[in-house]
Amino acid sequence: MVNPSAIRREPLIERVRERILREYESLRTRLVDESGLLVTTALDDSDVEKLVITALDEARSPVSWRELKAIFQGVVGEDRLRRILNGLKARNVVAELTHTRYSLPKYVPEPEIAKVKNPVVLRQLMEEPSDKEGLN
Repeated sequence: MVNPSAIRREPLIERVRERILREYESLRTRLVDESGLLVTTALDDSDVEKLVITALDEARSPVSWRELKAIFQGVVGEDRLRRILNGLKARNVVAELTHTRYSLPKYVPEPEIAKVKNPVVLRQLMEEPSDKEGLN
């Protein structure tokens, strides 16, 4: 049986993946050596971090690990993606929520603030006035 919430998120994941692929193409370096062979360099970790932040910003909501794997398929391997996410979590750039979901702190839904696993991000979210209040 297919999860109904997964069906509703497919267009979002496809849109985020398209944006990441465009960004990926712009970040890759292509070199042509003397023999005419095209060589493409791999992205360094800072570029992958930018892509992860871009994906989470484009999603504007928590994204599951499974969705992130689908978004980055063919761009970044699972182990490297996990390592990059752990580094971003350690620097409190990314919030990890329950059920292995990730989000930029500004996109953590208010009802889910208590589900944030990074203590520093949780504390920041609890202390800061909501941006949504300022918009009303």
